Amino acid sequence: MKKNGLIACTLCAALCMTAVPAVQGTASEISLADAVKTLDGIAIDPAQISTENYKDTKYNNPISSEFYCADPTAVEYNGRLYVIGTNDHEQFEQAGPEKDNTYEKIKSMVVFSTEDMVNWMYHGEINIGEIAPWIVNSWAPSVVSRVEEDGKTHFYLYFSNNGLGVGVIHATDPAGPWDDPLGKPLISSGTPGLGDCPNPFDPGAVIDDNGVGWLSFGAGIAADGSDYMPGSNRIVRLGEDMVSLDSEIAEIPAPYHFEASELNFINGTYVYTYNNDWNDHSAQWDYDCPVPSQCSMVYMTTKTPLDPASWEMRGEYFINPGTAGFDYSNNHTHLHKYKGEYYLFYHTLMLKRGMGITGSYRSLNVDKIEVDEETVTIEKIGGTKKGPDAIAPVSPFSSQPAGELNNTAEVSFDTSDRHATKVVSDAAGAWFSVRDVEFTASPDADVPDAEPVLELTNVDTIEYSIEVLSVDQPTTISMHPADSSGNNVTGTVDVDGPGKYTITCDIKGASGMMNMGYFTLSNDALITFVVGTMTVNGKYEFDISSELTNTREWADGLRNIWNGYGDGDTVYTSDYADFRYSASANAIELYAAADIQDPGLGNAPLLDTPVTFCARVKGTGRLEVHLDEPTGALLTSIDFDSPDAFRTICSDEVGDVGGTRDLYFVFSDVGITADSWAFLPRDTQTETMESTTETTTASDTSDSAVLYGDVNCDETVSIVDVIMLNKSVLGAETLSNAAHRNADVNLDGQADAGDSLSILKSLVDLVSLPTA
Repeated sequence: MKKNGLIACTLCAALCMTAVPAVQGTASEISLADAVKTLDGIAIDPAQISTENYKDTKYNNPISSEFYCADPTAVEYNGRLYVIGTNDHEQFEQAGPEKDNTYEKIKSMVVFSTEDMVNWMYHGEINIGEIAPWIVNSWAPSVVSRVEEDGKTHFYLYFSNNGLGVGVIHATDPAGPWDDPLGKPLISSGTPGLGDCPNPFDPGAVIDDNGVGWLSFGAGIAADGSDYMPGSNRIVRLGEDMVSLDSEIAEIPAPYHFEASELNFINGTYVYTYNNDWNDHSAQWDYDCPVPSQCSMVYMTTKTPLDPASWEMRGEYFINPGTAGFDYSNNHTHLHKYKGEYYLFYHTLMLKRGMGITGSYRSLNVDKIEVDEETVTIEKIGGTKKGPDAIAPVSPFSSQPAGELNNTAEVSFDTSDRHATKVVSDAAGAWFSVRDVEFTASPDADVPDAEPVLELTNVDTIEYSIEVLSVDQPTTISMHPADSSGNNVTGTVDVDGPGKYTITCDIKGASGMMNMGYFTLSNDALITFVVGTMTVNGKYEFDISSELTNTREWADGLRNIWNGYGDGDTVYTSDYADFRYSASANAIELYAAADIQDPGLGNAPLLDTPVTFCARVKGTGRLEVHLDEPTGALLTSIDFDSPDAFRTICSDEVGDVGGTRDLYFVFSDVGITADSWAFLPRDTQTETMESTTETTTASDTSDSAVLYGDVNCDETVSIVDVIMLNKSVLGAETLSNAAHRNADVNLDGQADAGDSLSILKSLVDLVSLPTA
């Protein structure tokens, strides 16, 4: 369990029993006094639940469902991964949705963080225009960190000052506050030794294993350059202070360079990545690797970064988003290793498409990527809408901040505490969701989800869920999957305009597939549509996220046996099924978990110990918890009337839930703020309370030895002492002289909430208590 999660959980448990209106009585009476009869209450009308979510509930991309942002960079701090990006949302709010994104109003960055790669917290903006008022704009950040002599971690964030140069700001926390160490650009057109670099921007920073910092930057075509070799890419060693230059400025010979410099250091090797241009790269390519596609991401490596001749072209590693089913756009990627796995951050126009606006506002995505560290070889991938799987499930049995979420509809954020963002409802029916919450057999169990056993399975039906984006006249779409014998199967749907449709094909128990489906139309209509999901045999759902159109020069279709798969390669995958290529059968075969009845639940055991849903909220109304969709099954709810202060409210007991589920928290009214939530065992609360009651009358001798933190004087320090001290702070308990003396762990003569927090931190080894 996370240490900070344990602190929050124990605080929540204590608050559930003490931070209530002066209720006297037994533990169960105190607990039930704050409970809500969820089945007898007035539920939120499903028709009222918002559909104004711009991120699809099936996907983990983009990482933010609310904010346009681009050009990602990332840094780890205290076990969390912080991602910072260009604040396209600033341009969006000032220019409006109908204006294209021209970037000139952007003077800030946005900050997100995660522990599991699917649920993200928004920490607010870094207002660089206020921190460094000399800037023109702030784009394309690159952040590094190191522990310095004061014992603190220091962060250096390099950014593009428009296209004019590179600035740098500094902090000791990625959420801020930040300061301007130079009061001027680090790199500008007047920097000595710069040479002919028309646009000295888009910095990429890294600190190597020797503790030496490096900075790459540059774009445009030099006077003696060409489309093939622009001659404007630069790299320089940073000074010990990280805000000065400590070497000559060298050129990186990067063919077809466009923008988006970035640096990594892997296994003693410097890795330079960049976005190439929109030219036809087959016109000239003098390297021993395949010609990269237009406006894709490529990488180069070296052991000696200041020697231009040492850089080796390694080729393409990330295709243009348009080739992967998104809108075509430029890109700026960041490669980062987190918790033992590599992830690639990039941007698309995915959120803009969901919002239905015309301006080219970008959103941050992330996908897992393979890196062979021994050979420093990066896998070639395309972006996905599904995004990565969670590193680990969320425990519902420890307190979780409301701001750590996957998706939203009609909410805003209170970032007054930059490390504990709160969620505020902007409309009745607003909601936020948390992905992959694991309800195991009991709150105390550590039972991982069993891996489903996949068996060779025949294909009965394929159902395609499609969204028509544009069509110039009514038409009939036909999808044509082909079974393993090559027989085409046809399913159709009539289309009269943009919208969502379903096409079902009866495969009649085929043993495998040759083609997963291509489309035809009944006339000469021009059409673009997205195959979102493909549901096989009525229960195995595959995320396809593939855009098909007849407006391009090449034919569109889903995957088939001619795509160059090796024996056993996965063609499509879902949680409970895979399509794999079989060389011997020359077919794409379905392997599925035959015993899965409900793919959302997966036969997981239900909770064997009932729990109560507790949330710290402010406002008046109701907060409902739904399963797997905003209008999914109602799990529980709480009603509250606390318009001016936060209260911790608990629901009735919940037991009829199991497995790993997505939770949707739905607000009944405008202006409700959620701070945190947890599902806490009622019997654990009762046992803790009874233990407290038994020990509150413990020895009152003033001459007993001091044991700091031992508030109930039972010669041990535990959560019971925290609860007793909290009750004292609230006036529900009177401490003896010895208890007061033991409680004053901060040695300021008081026994107050500050001492309670210190005792909590000591229980998870974050601080040490004084000794007598």
